[in-house]
Amino acid sequence: MPPPTMRTSVLVLALTGRDSTSLARLAAGGRATMIAMRYEHDSASFAWKASSFKNPSDYLVELTSDDRGEMIAAIDTLERNGRLVPVQALTKSDFRFDGLHNKLERGYAEVRSGKGFVVLRGLPFEGLSLEQFTACAWGVGLHFGRALSQNAQGELVTSVVDATAEDATPRMYRSNLELRPHSDITAMISLACWHKSASGGASIIVSGVTVHDAIRSRAPQLLEPLYRGYHYHRLGEEGPGEEPATPYRTPVFANRNGQLSCRYQRSGIAAGQRECGVPLDERDLSALNLFDQVAAAPENRLAFFLERGDMIVINNYTVMHARTRFTNFPEPERQRRLVRLWFDAEDFRDVPREFNLFAENGIPKQEGRRATFDFKKLYGDDPVATGGVPDLKVSDGEAAQSR
Repeated sequence: MPPPTMRTSVLVLALTGRDSTSLARLAAGGRATMIAMRYEHDSASFAWKASSFKNPSDYLVELTSDDRGEMIAAIDTLERNGRLVPVQALTKSDFRFDGLHNKLERGYAEVRSGKGFVVLRGLPFEGLSLEQFTACAWGVGLHFGRALSQNAQGELVTSVVDATAEDATPRMYRSNLELRPHSDITAMISLACWHKSASGGASIIVSGVTVHDAIRSRAPQLLEPLYRGYHYHRLGEEGPGEEPATPYRTPVFANRNGQLSCRYQRSGIAAGQRECGVPLDERDLSALNLFDQVAAAPENRLAFFLERGDMIVINNYTVMHARTRFTNFPEPERQRRLVRLWFDAEDFRDVPREFNLFAENGIPKQEGRRATFDFKKLYGDDPVATGGVPDLKVSDGEAAQSR
């Protein structure tokens, strides 16, 4: 009689009617399933695709004339008292909203625990100056969290504009170039539209949880390097005593008690690994490339144009954002301009300390420094340096369908 192990093999072959190659495939599939099981989570509510939204009303909160009246009344009071500027000195108590307050509370709940984003439509802009509109965006933002410094200048409010005419090496958000799916470094980001561009400039968002689950389904073994993480470049805004890149690894994905979070910026990873002398290996590149492909897939992304008076608030731990290249109107006063804020909030989400790229939340203020970084100086002409997709291929038609 054959030994037990041989009897088992004969029995398996007899039951399956398959050869050793088929059994090897079954075994590999079993290993993949076991690997995938390691990356289960309880964040399904944050996993959505483009098809999850049948029309814009599924993610829009329409503000009414009464809501706008509350904002304008607050602005008028501040102006009468000579307190509108500087806007950073204003607190939540300067914007005591009534009916609007309830809408903002629901919006915050959606950002924190629902889809991970909300678009507020209808901030006042007709007859307002940029300063007044900025104060409105600031006041609304304070109902979501505490504003944080966005650059080495210590700016709590900044404009997303094309500044390449006066700055040869601006940060990418201050250009008209395409921005690939990424997350900023704080808990939340808001963007309020003061002016649209002449063409292009579509906003794109994608669920990091959806990207995670697609990788888990297609190539679960590639989640391991993404959970291990990478060194991030601080893009020239490191604080006193800090290195140009993080000495620690920041995970792309982290799971805390079933709560899945994501932190991702491909160019920062590529620059940070290079700065630290730790080149990305083939497995890293495979994982990052698959991440980019899934994040850019039309079925996963939601594309739309922010209209004047729109304000989007995004959970940076669950949703990534991007934009297409744009062309401005010739008149300087009509150039595309979004008012940007960064926030955190108490008990917002349990994330690893390594998600913070600096010693404190936000970017530390440093006298004499400005938001600029020369990627070409670091990368040279290496076309693979930042990886990812060279063109998101979002047509104005696709974005228009999401209006």
